[in-house]
Amino acid sequence: MSSRRFVALPEGLLVDAIRVAERLGIPYTALIERILAEVLRILKYRRDFLETLSMVDALADVRRLGGVYLPERSVRELLARAGPDGLSGVCSEVSRAASWYAELGRVKRSLTVGEVKNSLELWVPSARVDLVKEGEGAYKYVVSFAEAPGELLELLRCVAEGLARGYGLESYEISVGSSVLVLRVSGLGEE
Repeated sequence: MSSRRFVALPEGLLVDAIRVAERLGIPYTALIERILAEVLRILKYRRDFLETLSMVDALADVRRLGGVYLPERSVRELLARAGPDGLSGVCSEVSRAASWYAELGRVKRSLTVGEVKNSLELWVPSARVDLVKEGEGAYKYVVSFAEAPGELLELLRCVAEGLARGYGLESYEISVGSSVLVLRVSGLGEE
């Protein structure tokens, strides 16, 4: 049994859909139906698809920076061979890149609790990122590894510093343990 149902869409969303459809040269209703059909098809099997979809734009920003992904094992070896001066140079460059990325992300995707978590996961894909609400607008991001050498944690600290600067976080604190980094932030809005 097929019947049409009307779904109220926010005006801004509808305007965006019309603009995109015009660029693609298709009716906006066809665009909305295609998007919905594809997303629902994937969501049946991948619950995390919406988060993954939002990461696509973020990943494109990292690529625009000239960022590359390396296997974590290779990064560990390179950092161990770099020595203190080499690590300092790599940290400086990574911190600048993470700051630029966050600045762009703040404009394109808006600064939310999830945006910061997604950014940490994107920049450190092998780590586990857990989020703990500590109070009104206060959150703790716990970035952990099964095992992490000091150089890798220092690189992660530089990423977190760059992200915090780029997002314009006024109140944050970073602490590093034996295989964990904790980023405490206050003043963030929910999704």
